[in-house]
Amino acid sequence: VLTLGGLTARAQERPNIVIILADDLGNADLGYRGSPIKTPNLDKLAMSGVRLESYYGLPVCTPARAALMTGRYPMRHGLQTLVIFPSHKYGLPTDEKTLPQALKEVGYRTCMVGKWHLGHADQKYWPQNRGFDHFYGNLVGEVDYFTHERGGLIDWQRNGTFLEEQGYYTRQIGDEAVGLIEKHDTSVPMFLYVASLAPHAPYQAPQEDVD
Repeated sequence: VLTLGGLTARAQERPNIVIILADDLGNADLGYRGSPIKTPNLDKLAMSGVRLESYYGLPVCTPARAALMTGRYPMRHGLQTLVIFPSHKYGLPTDEKTLPQALKEVGYRTCMVGKWHLGHADQKYWPQNRGFDHFYGNLVGEVDYFTHERGGLIDWQRNGTFLEEQGYYTRQIGDEAVGLIEKHDTSVPMFLYVASLAPHAPYQAPQEDVD
């Protein structure tokens, strides 16, 4: 129960929050919307929950993430045009308050796994400096799903330490998310942001799935 003026007693119980963001997914690509592509888990979530079937969003990576993390139109902070490329030096302005920062102020533990894409050239733009207590994933846009490289450089880290890990991107962030939930101190509310690279390019899958 929420009111416009603030939180009621029930909302002050501070529920755990999990946001799962698919990357560049078209709404016509979902099974429950008639696509030949099979998406059984997403279909189950959609059919057992609330579906927002008519709304406006941002069609590409950086603007969509900027809107989600700030609650503001990306044109308000200069991130409305296309995406942040590896050669770019800018990021989400540091005077913008983010969703994890706001949740930390009311006692949440904040965790992120997956793709950030809101600034990489300076550590001030990194997730752990924008309100997240824990970050596991990559900073730039697309990376190789298996080597986590872009242009010969590894873009894969846990809390600021870059890692050479072999494995498939979506499975790794999925395992990390599950581990964070299983180990979570339930006396503290948790905000978990799972930002998958899939189904964004490069279009790669484990061989068993291809077979």
